[in-house]
Amino acid sequence: MLKRFAPIAAFCVAAATMVASPPTAEACGGCFVAPSQTTVVTGHRMALSISTTQSVLWDQIQYAGDPNEFSWVLPIKPGARIEVASDAFFEVLDAGTAVTVQAPPEGCAPQGGGFGCGMSSADSAAFPGSASNDGVTVVHQGTVGPYETVTLSAEDPNALNKWLEQHGYSVPEAVQPTIDAYVSEGFDFIALRLQPGKGVDQMTPVRVVSPGAVYSLPLRMVAAGVGANVSVILFVIGEGRYEASNFGNATIPGKLVSWDYSRNRSDYSTLRAAALAANKGRNWLTAYARQGALLSPLTDPIGFGGFVGYSVNNSISDTLAKAYAYQAISNAGSGVVPDCVGHFDQYAASDKVVKNPCDDQGENCTELTATEIDARKFDCDGFDDIAVALTGMHPADVTLTRLEANLPVAALDADLILQAADSQDTVHNRLTAGLKLHACGEDDADSLVGPMVGNGDGPGPITPELLVLLSLGAAGLLLAQRRRSALAQG
Repeated sequence: MLKRFAPIAAFCVAAATMVASPPTAEACGGCFVAPSQTTVVTGHRMALSISTTQSVLWDQIQYAGDPNEFSWVLPIKPGARIEVASDAFFEVLDAGTAVTVQAPPEGCAPQGGGFGCGMSSADSAAFPGSASNDGVTVVHQGTVGPYETVTLSAEDPNALNKWLEQHGYSVPEAVQPTIDAYVSEGFDFIALRLQPGKGVDQMTPVRVVSPGAVYSLPLRMVAAGVGANVSVILFVIGEGRYEASNFGNATIPGKLVSWDYSRNRSDYSTLRAAALAANKGRNWLTAYARQGALLSPLTDPIGFGGFVGYSVNNSISDTLAKAYAYQAISNAGSGVVPDCVGHFDQYAASDKVVKNPCDDQGENCTELTATEIDARKFDCDGFDDIAVALTGMHPADVTLTRLEANLPVAALDADLILQAADSQDTVHNRLTAGLKLHACGEDDADSLVGPMVGNGDGPGPITPELLVLLSLGAAGLLLAQRRRSALAQG
């Protein structure tokens, strides 16, 4: 079990965030099944590390239905290779970056010496069933694997269609133009054929390693096998914060989040839904962005100056990388502490570049220079996702960003292109609500309005102008509340 927690403070205990492994899981390729079967991709979870040396895309797909077998297809650039990844990588990234909201102190006039302490809840779970009253809870699920894989070259424009037809899979008419477009753009395809076990609804994660910097994700292929909408979580690991360049971008500042004391919860989920629905669903929400998040201990913005901690099977870690190591060996049923744990601390603040001195088969290794770190030092007894993610980067500069989307099929007509974010500021996932509803039993706070507009049929767009006005309005409301409180106590 992976748990994110805040330390005990002098006045109260900040609420815990608890996870029991990965949330419902996800991926970035297209799903193909036999004509007689019905399988719908319900979500995608991806991670992308970007360096000048290489780019790595992790994928995991969640699906509904009980197919006898299906094929998952991903467009790749020539020279890419596919590898099996660890469940622990997504488990820890998801748990460590999901948003939780804490209530601000109620600020009531003292009665019997009491102290108004905020409670907290998880409001940003991207997939149904992953939230609980105590935080974001995700149950570790069985995954499908191993795979029968094949790489199909774009030199034969009909290679993918032939392979799918030979294995009894149908190509929807609406998807054929997408396949043709990828072929004309020089993409190869990786096809994975697998036979799910009964009651299993997600794949073992895979990762695709490509040479050089890759800033795009093949979202057009995602349209194969999805329903009306598909939920996506994307973790970006790079030397800086990233955002979408050809989609809209949004953030939800804590000062715009309200806490309803009568219901003991925030409205973050409502604001999140509105942000994702804006721009006709072509929006990506930055829920988290922080430099040093993988290897370094992080101060807790709502923890009274303490540090964020991570617990796997009651063993507390102070970094996500260590939590990954412990979660991976726990999933494997091993109790051996790998050497990588000490190396995470040793190189967390290093400005040297991480390099794998060996070839793809782990052979023909070369000597490293004084300005390089051996990537194998971050290998945790064969669980090497952190090592692969950091290759080509300087550990001190690495930033982890969490992007979320709920894309309608119409928004899957273009691949996602990433760019360096206009703002490189930190985006915290542990928020304190800035607005209060029904504080101290009052009813007059019902007039507080969050960033929602629309005609009653659903949330409307959140424009930059509206966010500015709401920010100013929030400041005014808080000031009025402080003055009212001061008058009451005076």
